Amino acid sequence: MDQLQRTLRAAGGVADSRSFAAAVIGALRESGAGSSRHLRALSEGSVTRPLQAVADAAHFLVILHGQLPSVLEIARLNADEPAASWLRSAGVAFDQDRRWMAGLAAMTGGALDLHGISTAEQVVRDQRDAMLTLAKSNRIGCALGAAVTLVLDWQAIRSRLPRAAQHLGYDRHERLSDPWPVDGAFEALACHADDVRVRRAIEFGALQLASLHAQLFDLLEARHAQRLG
Repeated sequence: MDQLQRTLRAAGGVADSRSFAAAVIGALRESGAGSSRHLRALSEGSVTRPLQAVADAAHFLVILHGQLPSVLEIARLNADEPAASWLRSAGVAFDQDRRWMAGLAAMTGGALDLHGISTAEQVVRDQRDAMLTLAKSNRIGCALGAAVTLVLDWQAIRSRLPRAAQHLGYDRHERLSDPWPVDGAFEALACHADDVRVRRAIEFGALQLASLHAQLFDLLEARHAQRLG
């Protein structure tokens, strides 16, 4: 997260809003959820006890993102165009992906590691509360930064967790949305980042949402290590 924080801060000083948008998206792609060691190991099938690891990931992702409303829905309520239209389409796609995740959680639920489950679930519920606080923020740009991060991080999650499920034969349920609407993130940012205060709010929302995802994958990795003793 330190690298992401430095890169986002640097993005705030670029000359124009389109360069800012490109810098933010580049930073999130480089240092967001796609950089998680645990997520990468899941997708490669290189974790020990992979069924439990996939069950854990699906279960806790459903707690974090499986309920309504989503960050995307909340952020859309106060968004201007073109961000509002993009958030609407992203929200529809995300709903379909959440059904996919819920299906995976149901199919693998019998393998879920119950050791310390109550404490871990409360941690993730608290993370969800923090995430929704970002989406409801009155700081113009904060919710958009969080929403863009969710879309970019989810792109990494939705490309890697299905591979982990396929390694185990768990690939016969709800389809993922297609296409995933990541392209609109650039225009949504670029059209709302002329003001330095808005840029700072975007950076804050983006960093905080990315940190919540990083904390989730750290939790999953710690639970996996504990299972191995």
